[in-house]
Amino acid sequence: MGNLIKLHHLNNSNTDSLEEMPLGIGKLTCLQTLSNFVVGKDSGSRLPELKLLTYLRGTLHISKLENVTDIGDAKEAQLDVKENLRELLLQWTRSTDGSSSWKAETEMGVLDMLKPHKNLEQFGICGYGGTKFPTWLGDCSFSNLVTLKFKDCGVCTTLPSVGQLSSLKHLTVRGMSRVKSLGSEFYGNDSPIPFPCLETLRFENMQEWEDWIPLRSDQGVEGFPKLRELHIISCSKLQGTFPEHLPALEMLVIEGSLCKFEIGGCKKVVWRSATDHLGSQNSVVCRDTSNQVFLAGPLKPRLPKLEELKINDMKEQTYMWKSHNELLQDICSLRRLTIRSCPKLQSLVAEEEKDQQQQLCELSCRLEYLILSCCEGLVKLPQSSLSLCSLREIGIYKCSSLVSFPEVALPSKLEKIHIGACDALKSLPEAWMCDTNSSLEILYIEGCRSLTYIAAVQLPSSLKNLQIHGCYNIKTLTVEEGIPSSSSSRYTSSILEHLSIVGCPSLTCIFSKNELPATLESLSVYKCSKLESIAERLDNNTSLETIGINFCENLKILPSGLHNLRQLREITIQRCGNLVSFPEGGLPCAKLSELRIFQCERLEALPKGLHNLTSLQELTIGGALPSLEEDGLPTNLHSLDIRGNMEIWKSMIERGRGFHRFSSLRHLTIDGCDDDMVSFPPEDKRLGTALPLPASLTDLEIGRFPNLERLSSSIVDLQNLTELCLRDCPKLKYFPEKGLPSSLLRLSILSCPLIEEKCRKDGGQYWDLLTHIPFVRIDDKWVFGELNRGRLAYAVVGLMLSYVSYVHELSYIH
Repeated sequence: MGNLIKLHHLNNSNTDSLEEMPLGIGKLTCLQTLSNFVVGKDSGSRLPELKLLTYLRGTLHISKLENVTDIGDAKEAQLDVKENLRELLLQWTRSTDGSSSWKAETEMGVLDMLKPHKNLEQFGICGYGGTKFPTWLGDCSFSNLVTLKFKDCGVCTTLPSVGQLSSLKHLTVRGMSRVKSLGSEFYGNDSPIPFPCLETLRFENMQEWEDWIPLRSDQGVEGFPKLRELHIISCSKLQGTFPEHLPALEMLVIEGSLCKFEIGGCKKVVWRSATDHLGSQNSVVCRDTSNQVFLAGPLKPRLPKLEELKINDMKEQTYMWKSHNELLQDICSLRRLTIRSCPKLQSLVAEEEKDQQQQLCELSCRLEYLILSCCEGLVKLPQSSLSLCSLREIGIYKCSSLVSFPEVALPSKLEKIHIGACDALKSLPEAWMCDTNSSLEILYIEGCRSLTYIAAVQLPSSLKNLQIHGCYNIKTLTVEEGIPSSSSSRYTSSILEHLSIVGCPSLTCIFSKNELPATLESLSVYKCSKLESIAERLDNNTSLETIGINFCENLKILPSGLHNLRQLREITIQRCGNLVSFPEGGLPCAKLSELRIFQCERLEALPKGLHNLTSLQELTIGGALPSLEEDGLPTNLHSLDIRGNMEIWKSMIERGRGFHRFSSLRHLTIDGCDDDMVSFPPEDKRLGTALPLPASLTDLEIGRFPNLERLSSSIVDLQNLTELCLRDCPKLKYFPEKGLPSSLLRLSILSCPLIEEKCRKDGGQYWDLLTHIPFVRIDDKWVFGELNRGRLAYAVVGLMLSYVSYVHELSYIH
């Protein structure tokens, strides 16, 4: 190792099992990067090896410092003269069986001698076994120090005086299990404003920490003026006060039993006076509060600007507030309230008083988002939750006992409701559906297995987006049985724009009147195996832009009037095994750009007039479909995908159409269409030459041709081809004699064993044909360059520049 005297960079950052550095590393005096220096035992590499490495810069991790037995070794390392180091981590490793000695005196001396240069920006100490920290650690000369971390320094009983570090922004203290109190020694004596720049402060797993003593508040001295985040996690004995004034605080995290405060593992919070507050704190999370109800008493005087409150894991609480007045006081500044994993919760307040509803509407303030999750004991949504007039969004998730909602109108500003995995929910209130003042625009219901319909008569008149997913027993969205015609006529006022129904196997029709709202723009139906009808007619649905019908095995016919949908851009009909025919009139020509018809085995004919779809750019057809009409396909396609359909494939070939007519075609996929084809492209039997492919092609995929043996030479002429994929062609063994197109950027070969063998690096016949291609993947393994979008984009740009240069030369010649 010592012979590599000109070595500049040694990156061994991911070598956790390394026991020690090789001897002689101290001779590498040009070294600038050394990620991890591992101290060896006995005669192994020692700290003095670092002495002459004066050019070290960036990050240095010194590990296994427990192997240092001589304090003088630490001094010889001369870290204090390495002015280019920016990040330093000093780590001692402890034996998990507890057999190793702490050697406290030695380790205190070692750390004292490892004082870094004042230019250091990030510093960490891990596993240190001394009983106290050196005095230099809080020295104000470290004016560049931004990040400081202490981890598992389990013998120290106090923290160093780091409050006077003028640039410190991030401080983490973890696993210091013998610290019982934080006081003046933590803040430092020389700083008029302790922690003047600190932004994030994290305490974690401080098992004996009991008191946090604020600094001289009676003298008007306040610290932490810029603190944005305070995390206190798993500090199970903490019960003292906190700093009284934190003007910049945005997130307080108390995990365990205090409060995103997330404070973790804390049993109790004591507020010393009614005037204690946390400035502009706006996020609080409560977790695992066990028997301590931190919400007892008003929050307003303590958290006057609180915007987000999360209450988690309150196992015994049946309510959160004693009265509506307390609720209103505590949520006056809230924008978001989340209650999660409270299995016995029955209501937000102790008593649901009917005469309070109007008062709630008048007094509620800013609450916009209400989330209830995993509250298994909740049978009926509390009426108070729907009486907060500022609400914009409600989410109810995994409340397995929830049967119904209050039969009251929705808050006037409510725009979105998401209900998920509420298996017992049987119905939604009719008051929601008939409210003419409703602002509800989005309704998303998933995994509610007891629901059989959404509305008796009509959907909310303001609803624009409806998604129903995984509701196994829904048969229709509206029933309208036994409803007077004057009432049912209100349905026509619907302004629904987007409808998605997924995984509802009992659905037989979408709306009982068998018609869709006239305003509908997109319709998606997926895995509704009993669906018999989408609608009877679509003549009035002139706003429809996309239709997707997938895995609806019982659907036999499509609605009439499909050809009148002037705005329709996309149609997908896939795996509808009993679909017999498309309606008379064919498809709309004006704007249809994407069409997919796949695996509809009983379809008797493709839509009429495909060749007239002049706007069509993407076409996917496949499965057992009938052959094409005499006029064939539109020639303006950009993408053509033919899968598993020999009839369509052969009709294109045998009628001499080929692909050369598709002058704009860029993407072509031919998959499983010809069991007899030996060469691709196949021969034109009239001319005895291979059918030409469009010169515009950029992507070509060929798959599932069991007897294909060779690619014909016409492939080489595709000078715009950038991607070629060959898949599941077990007999393919010949590339064109002229090789592959020089424009190729990516080649994929999968399950083509004969050609794969010829593309092997060690002696493969076609290896040399691949070396110009930036990305080659064979048998699901990268041969050249694992695909990186940035690199591919770079290659594409290079190709474009070459093309532009070529065009410029041609124009100059002419």
